[in-house]
Amino acid sequence: MSREAVEQIIGRAVTDAEFRQKLIGDAAVACQGYDLTAGELKALEEISAESMEAFASSLPERLIKGVGSGFIGD
Repeated sequence: MSREAVEQIIGRAVTDAEFRQKLIGDAAVACQGYDLTAGELKALEEISAESMEAFASSLPERLIKGVGSGFIGD
């Protein structure tokens, strides 16, 4: 179950700039409500802001929350 949570968090982080900043700033707070182990939370905390930002900026704009109408949840 928690692997799915990690995938959801990473997916959300790369498509939602506001959530990404929360995750970078304080992963424990950003991940409240997700079913994570301590090791998974630690791994998320160790993802560099630069690599997350770089990956997010490589995505097509239609996948980014708030940009266009292609994002589910806009």
